Amino acid sequence: MQGFHSDRRKFIKVCTIAGISVFAAPSLWRRIGGARAEVPDPMNWRGSGNNPAFRMDGVAKVTGQKIFGRDFRAEDMPGWDRKQHYALILRCNRVERRFTGVDWRQVPEDCQPYARITADSLDEKRVKLPPFYGDAMLLPEGASPHYYGHAVAILLFDTFEKYNGAKQQLQFNKNVIRYGDTTPPYTRDPYASWRIIRVEGPEGPSGEDLYSPLQDGLFFPNYRNRKVVWPTDADKSGDVSERGIFYAQKIRAQSQKESRAGNWHLVEGEYKTQIIDPMMMEPEAANVWFDRGEQTLHLVLTSQSPQDFQELAAHMIAESQYATDIKNIVVHSSVVGGGFGAKDHSIFPYYGLVAGLFAKAPVRLANNRFEQFQAGLKRHPFHMRNTLAVDRKSGKFQALISEMQVDGGGRQNFSASVSMVGASAIQSIYYLPRNDISAIANQSMNVDSGSMRGYGTLQTMSAMEMMVNQAAQELNMDPIDLRLRNAFQDGWRNTQGAVPRVGVRYTELLKRAQQHPMWRERADRKQSFEAENPGLLFGTGYAIATKDYGTGAASPSAAVQLDGQGRLSMAVEFMEMGTGVGTSQAMLLESILGQPAQRCDVGEIDAWHALEQFQTESPYTMSQDHQDQMSRDPLWTPVTAMASAASMSAYFQSHATHRAAEVLLEQGILPAAQRLWNSGPVVRSQIEWRDGRLHFGDNEPLSLPDLAREIHRDGGISGVMVHCFNRWEWAEADFELGGVDYTWAIDGLALRRGGSADRVQASEYEVVKRKGVRYPPTALNNAMVTYYAPTAALVEVAVNPGNGEVTIHGLQNYMDCGRPIVPQLVEGQIEGGVAMGIGHALYEVLPALGEGAGNGTWNLNRYQVPLPRHVPVWNQQHEILPPESEKDPHKGIAEVVMIPIVAALVEAIYQATGKRFNETPVSPETLRRALNPQIL
Repeated sequence: MQGFHSDRRKFIKVCTIAGISVFAAPSLWRRIGGARAEVPDPMNWRGSGNNPAFRMDGVAKVTGQKIFGRDFRAEDMPGWDRKQHYALILRCNRVERRFTGVDWRQVPEDCQPYARITADSLDEKRVKLPPFYGDAMLLPEGASPHYYGHAVAILLFDTFEKYNGAKQQLQFNKNVIRYGDTTPPYTRDPYASWRIIRVEGPEGPSGEDLYSPLQDGLFFPNYRNRKVVWPTDADKSGDVSERGIFYAQKIRAQSQKESRAGNWHLVEGEYKTQIIDPMMMEPEAANVWFDRGEQTLHLVLTSQSPQDFQELAAHMIAESQYATDIKNIVVHSSVVGGGFGAKDHSIFPYYGLVAGLFAKAPVRLANNRFEQFQAGLKRHPFHMRNTLAVDRKSGKFQALISEMQVDGGGRQNFSASVSMVGASAIQSIYYLPRNDISAIANQSMNVDSGSMRGYGTLQTMSAMEMMVNQAAQELNMDPIDLRLRNAFQDGWRNTQGAVPRVGVRYTELLKRAQQHPMWRERADRKQSFEAENPGLLFGTGYAIATKDYGTGAASPSAAVQLDGQGRLSMAVEFMEMGTGVGTSQAMLLESILGQPAQRCDVGEIDAWHALEQFQTESPYTMSQDHQDQMSRDPLWTPVTAMASAASMSAYFQSHATHRAAEVLLEQGILPAAQRLWNSGPVVRSQIEWRDGRLHFGDNEPLSLPDLAREIHRDGGISGVMVHCFNRWEWAEADFELGGVDYTWAIDGLALRRGGSADRVQASEYEVVKRKGVRYPPTALNNAMVTYYAPTAALVEVAVNPGNGEVTIHGLQNYMDCGRPIVPQLVEGQIEGGVAMGIGHALYEVLPALGEGAGNGTWNLNRYQVPLPRHVPVWNQQHEILPPESEKDPHKGIAEVVMIPIVAALVEAIYQATGKRFNETPVSPETLRRALNPQIL
């Protein structure tokens, strides 16, 4: 195999930043060690019937082939220097004293590093973090640590023996890092502040609002002494902030007035959630080689967002003294061994990059589990003060007031958007005629928090469900009946004033649970169980949630192509993170092109540069004028590439895959079929695929090999590449092909004619410039979310009051995932989500600050994750709602499953014990103390 670096002329110059070409090499598991994206012929992954026999990548995984980024060493990489070096990061385990240096005497004499990278080293080379991550990549001597786990030095070793010996001596050695005098804590203004105020208008839920973010816009506070100061001027006829404050004050005053009058019942409380580690299978790792002879920097990463890393790394290099030494940056993508959001825009790859710049050979930086706990992104802890107002007579919700404080940790990461999404999600499945919701994302000295699964909604919707259950109990109403009275309906407006873009089936989910024996017979089942099991307490809980999916700037790409022998291959932008995206995307082709793709390359980065697109300003902050002006350029797009997220592929990536397949069918396959049949025009509504053959009237059915040979003989369209953009609705663009105008829900198009490569390559595609485009208005950013997927959970628990142990006796899950692509993959997400919900509700917690993960001593010996005995493997059932029609969308569900599990468990504990908890986790020790107050 040719070395990736051996001939710079073989590089596809995908983009250039300050003279640096950025290139993404083909995914490693497709190029190394014989592992390939397509399954060997004897292994029929497609199987028979409606579902595949197994995942496309299943053989590679179960046979232990190298596919994860952590698996690769220098000797595995063709063309690399085979000598492997190693890097070790030293981090602060204290923050209250000034950092005064490293005691290098603690490093054994026979384990000395050949390089010590410090803040001075970075300053000398003018190496700085991308602004997204803040500053002080390595803490300089004399400065105060910004947070627990702040890195101070990177050590480089030329043998594993030296590296391992030094690590054994240094990792838990409290004398390595020196501290001086006491210093005040590092502080900065909050990362972000949001205020979502809405009051419905006289026409009700579907009419025009009196005030809402979508209708009136957003406003923001000032900061004084690191605290938020919201505007105080209230004026119904004033500017956006004055009107907002007027209505916010009115909501609060009306809630108190109606409560005093006995008309509204107020559920008020404080709700707290914990810091959680994502505990993905694969801790973060990087292997980096600076090939000085070829002026190329190679990086093997474990990242959900390699596209963004490429661009930010190029800027980082371009602004440093290495700008003249590095002409190419090559990112070798890999399968991500679990992410849960914590590998999305993680800072870790940049430390690997720095190690590579200073190393003399390929250098590996890899966290062990202690280091991953200390430095990896965490789930944000939320502290909420909530008030839910309920009309006593009708049971209808009247107002929600919520004030959220969100702990973002020591670096900003995605705290701004996590707090916004959490705030916009708290309404869950309910309609609220009035709301005043604020969320403030604060800096702290905890480990960074990021985009961990749930993205803020787990925290806020769990609290909402706890309030609804409490309201039902205090108003003496059936909890599901109360929910039915308040369930959101199609066409109604959410807390931002936006109408969801997908149908909601909340009422159906509620009624299904209402008829389940676990619910109908809950009183009798409690009585029977407790009679048969003296000393144990039994309870049933219910909760429901609906999770948004989407970012408001989704930009998926896909390519589908047909080779001369009739084999379908494709590439998608999304990474494989365990969700089976390659299998599901390959399966999508069957309904359009007669069979699934035999090869699906996931995590593709390079090929999309055939589209020649470029972006300018942030899609979230650009003005409408800027978008209108730039849209005149046929190659401009608001966003060229997007990070992968588990809940995004089913809807967004599938949209791009569908569009590419449909264009290939209409522009390549049907014209070929028309020629072979010697017929008049053939339109899609007249054809049918049966057993892999194309049928049209009385004509002889055509196989894909028949069609492929004709396409390639005639120089027809054999491959289609598309780029799409979604800001809560899809962009549409106009294209001209063969003198005919077409409009598709895409904004970028490239076509292949002929071609022989077995994978999608940019060099075989030619861009088709659009004639016009219609992007969703920038004002839709204020909608915040419009796509939703719901799930609900019924749980039965047995509580041992002596030790606080909770045993899940039974669990029933309900889900609306729209039109499932591969049901087995949906079931896998349900089972995994159940386990994650159980962990959040009952077990997983990291203390804050010095007792927490940032001190470097946490691992699975201290961090309690749910074990097999905690997860009701044999006592859980799930029901997936059948799609209402073949036009139902594929909904993103990977994040939503765990959310109702949390509140349902907390409610079941209340029904068993009479103790209500507003803080998670309800650990065995917490429960034991609550049930035995006489015991210290």
